Amino acid sequence: MITYRDLSENGPIEECRELCNALMQLQAERSQKYQAELAAMNFENRLLPSFNDAKERFLYVAYDGEQPVGYVFCDAFTITQEMKDFRFDWVKLPADARGLYPDDLPVPVKASHLNNLYIKPEYRGHAIGKALMEKAMDWLRNVPGAEYIFVHVSNGNNAGALYEKYGFQFSHQVFDGMIDAYQIKLR
Repeated sequence: MITYRDLSENGPIEECRELCNALMQLQAERSQKYQAELAAMNFENRLLPSFNDAKERFLYVAYDGEQPVGYVFCDAFTITQEMKDFRFDWVKLPADARGLYPDDLPVPVKASHLNNLYIKPEYRGHAIGKALMEKAMDWLRNVPGAEYIFVHVSNGNNAGALYEKYGFQFSHQVFDGMIDAYQIKLR
């Protein structure tokens, strides 16, 4: 029987290590651009620092018994001009490559972000993803003061259609096509 736990406050986030690493590996395998850069992402440099740095966060994990089989991680923060201008220092990008956020996004602005969603392949098709997404969307839509919701999808990942079902609209390609940005304007 699948059960769910909210690990937002204190984790234990390490329970998501294997799931996060599987997601990062899948993204790298499917990528058509910047495969080596995406392959360098893992639990230690992606989920763990994002979780630890977030003041507002949501980590919801699906379990089969005591085994984690899927998770969703979201956070919220105020986007600044510096964040709009940000570029990874570990990837060489063309000078005109667009950043994580739309050029016309007014800043500062508070936004919530769907960062990671993953379900082990053998557990897909059993409504776990739907349960995780519904809880995540409830959290994302109800972050006090948030005006936007963003999700960034690595190139080659076919998740864009899933996010569109939840109201996200394609915004732009990020970092020369490494990532596709989707957004919902709340206010």
